Amino acid sequence: MTLHSKNLIRISISLAACLVLSACFEEEEAPADVAPISVAALGNAVWPANGTRDGDITPGTATDPFAQNNMIVLDMSGSMASKDCAGDYFSRADAAKAALLSWIAANPGDNVGLVSFSAEGTQLDFSLGRGEEHARQVVDRIKALGADGGTPLLSAMQIAREELENQAVRQGGTGAYRLIVITDGQASSGESPAPVVGAVFDNPANMIEIHTIGFCIEGGHSLKDPTRVFYTDANSPDDLRAGLDATSGEASDFDPADINFEELEP
Repeated sequence: MTLHSKNLIRISISLAACLVLSACFEEEEAPADVAPISVAALGNAVWPANGTRDGDITPGTATDPFAQNNMIVLDMSGSMASKDCAGDYFSRADAAKAALLSWIAANPGDNVGLVSFSAEGTQLDFSLGRGEEHARQVVDRIKALGADGGTPLLSAMQIAREELENQAVRQGGTGAYRLIVITDGQASSGESPAPVVGAVFDNPANMIEIHTIGFCIEGGHSLKDPTRVFYTDANSPDDLRAGLDATSGEASDFDPADINFEELEP
C-alpha cells in the first residue's frame, strides 16, 4: 500500500464519519479515476483505539471535531549546534527555531503541540492546543531549548503519536493529524523510529500523517521512506520553511519578530 492509496482510504473514512456525524455532504458520484473504497472492507482496522494513554479521555468532547492537529518533534541534539546549512543563523538550532516560530504564527487556527529532545532529555513540552496563551508558551519553550544530547527519535515520536491519538478520541477520529519531525541526524542506538512508522502506516484506518524534514542530512535516513513518510530534504533555512509549509500549513514568509499573538486566538 502506498501513501497515495492510504490517503484515499483516509478520505473515504473522513467522508463517512462526516456523513454520520453531521450530514454535511450531499450525495455525489465518485470521481471516475478513483476506485471505489468500501469502509466495511477495512475489516478489523480501528482508529483511534478505545484505550488511551491517559485512560480518562471522553470520546467526542472536542469543541472543534474537525480541527487540524500538528504535533512537532524537535531535534535539539548536540549536532544541531553546528553551523552547517544554517545560513545567516548562528546554528542549525537557531534556524530551526526561526522557521518554527514563523510557521506557528502563520497557522493560528491549528492545534499545535511540542515534543523535544535535548540536554534536558526527551519530553512532552506541550500537549495540543491553540489560542494566544498556548502559542506564547510554545514559542517561549522553543526559544529556550539548547542543543545537546543524542537523537532518541523513537521515544519522541511515540509520545507525539500518543498525543495525536488521544486528540483523535476527543474529535471522534475526524479532522487532520500530523506528526512533524525536524531532525538533523540518525537515530541513537535502540531508537529507530520504525515501530512508530509501522504502527501508523500499517493500520489503514490510522489518520496520522508522518512528515519529516531532514536538515543537513547526507544520504539515507530511517525516516526517508517515500512509501510511508512525507520526507523533505532541507539544506538551508529556506528549505526548512518550505518543508514546514509543505505539511499543509500556510506559508511562513515573515519575520518571527513580527508575531502578533492577538491573531493566535482560535
